Amino acid sequence: MRVMSIIKIGKCFSLVASLLLFLLSSFAWAEVTVLEPKATNLVSDIGDNILTQTAEVTIKLEKSFPLSTESSSPVEMNEGTLRSSEDPDDFEELEDPFSGSSGDIPILRDPLEGYNRWMFGVNETIYQNALEPVAKAYRDAIHENLRLGIRNLFSNAMAPVRLVSSLLQLDFEKSGRVIARTLINTTLGLGGIADVAGEEYHIEGVGEDFDQLLGSYGIPTGPYVILPFFGPSTARNIVGRAADGFMSPTFFFAPSTAVSVSLTVEENINDASFIIDDKKQLEDSALDEYESVRDFYHQWRHGLVKN
Repeated sequence: MRVMSIIKIGKCFSLVASLLLFLLSSFAWAEVTVLEPKATNLVSDIGDNILTQTAEVTIKLEKSFPLSTESSSPVEMNEGTLRSSEDPDDFEELEDPFSGSSGDIPILRDPLEGYNRWMFGVNETIYQNALEPVAKAYRDAIHENLRLGIRNLFSNAMAPVRLVSSLLQLDFEKSGRVIARTLINTTLGLGGIADVAGEEYHIEGVGEDFDQLLGSYGIPTGPYVILPFFGPSTARNIVGRAADGFMSPTFFFAPSTAVSVSLTVEENINDASFIIDDKKQLEDSALDEYESVRDFYHQWRHGLVKN
C-alpha cells in the first residue's frame, strides 16, 4: 500500500509540475506575441511559405526557415500547392517568377503608357458594349463542337504563315509538322474543321508567325503599344502582324474587301466566345488590369519565341 501511495503522490507531483511549466511557457509566448508588430495585410503567412498577391499573378515566395520532420507535407491552397523549401538555409535561390526559366526575359519598355492606358480603356469599352454581348449570344447559339471546328478551320488556313516562318528559322522539324498537319486535316478533316492530325496521329500543332521569326534572329520587341481593336502589341509585333496579314488566305482569295472583313470579324467573335469567362475572372482579380494584360502578353510572346 505504501508503495502505491508513493507512486500516486509521484504522479500527482509530475502532473502539477507539468501544468506549471505549461503555464509559464504560455505566458512567455504571449508576452513575445504582444511585443511583436503585426504583419501587413498584404502578406499572409502560411507555414513556411508566403503568398504575395500582385497585379499580375500570385507569386510564391518560399521563406527559408528550418523545417521540422513533422511539417514537410504540402499545403493545399486555392492558388495551388505550396511545398516546403528543399534547402532551408539558402536565401539566395529564391526565383523571380517574371525572370523566365533562365532569367532571360527582357524588360518591356512602355514609354507610351499614357496613350496605351487610354486606348486600353477604349478597347475595353468596345469589348464590353459590343463584342462581349455578341460573343455571349454567339456562344449560347452555336454548339461548342462547331465553334471548335470553325477555330480549327481558320487555324488550318494560316498554315502558309507557319510554314514560311519555320523554314526561315531553319526549323525543319516544325516545317514537316506544318506540312503533315495541313495535308491530313485538309483532306481527312473536311478542310481543317476536324483536327485529325492531332487527335488520330498525335502530330502536335505549330504556332509560328513572323513576329516569332523576327524574335528568333534577335530583333528586340521595341516599345509596348495598344492597337485600336487589336489590343496588346509591340513595334516588332506590328511588323509581324502585317506580314502575317499579307500571307493570310483571306487577303489573297477573298472575292472582296467586305468578305475579307466579314471573315476576320467572324474569327474574332468565335475566338472571343472561348475566353469570356477567363477575361471576367481577370477583371475581377487584377489590381491593375492594364498591367496584368501587359505583363501576361509580354511573357506569353517571349515564351513563344523561345519555344
